[in-house]
Amino acid sequence: MKGNKKILLAIALLLLMSATFTTLAIYRSTASATGTINAARWNVKVNTQDIETATLTAAIVPDSGNVGKAGTMAPSDKGTVTYEVDATESDVPIIVEASVDPTTLPSGFTAGTPTITYGSGNQTATVVVEVTWSGAVGDDETKDNADKALKGTSLSVPITLTVRQRVVGE
Repeated sequence: MKGNKKILLAIALLLLMSATFTTLAIYRSTASATGTINAARWNVKVNTQDIETATLTAAIVPDSGNVGKAGTMAPSDKGTVTYEVDATESDVPIIVEASVDPTTLPSGFTAGTPTITYGSGNQTATVVVEVTWSGAVGDDETKDNADKALKGTSLSVPITLTVRQRVVGE
């Protein structure tokens, strides 16, 4: 029986060593992935026209107390030019910058600093520029002649509008 115990012990020892020294399998998988994101849309319209391709115009709206006939301006009158900026089809908020180069105004005209009012979400804005035709005051023949040179013409006030993406911190 002692011999059987030795054989059983040897077999048990071999099984134990076999279980200890064999490689145990583990599950392992590998995958490759690519992160993607869509670029934000940029679509800006001014007075319903695409800012990229349109020649933008807006009428000067005379103040109600002006001396000129409705839809016209005369010396000493004031009016406003309004532009509606719409970027609701864009995926980013906007900042609008507006300026008027005084050297491009008709003789006797001045333009105020454009005021910009933003709508909800900073994706719409209204730009208003006040325009004044100072014109001749009194009997200054030089000013009077300059005003008369404009009579019956179509007057324009060139305005530069820049619309850009609002960035973090602005």
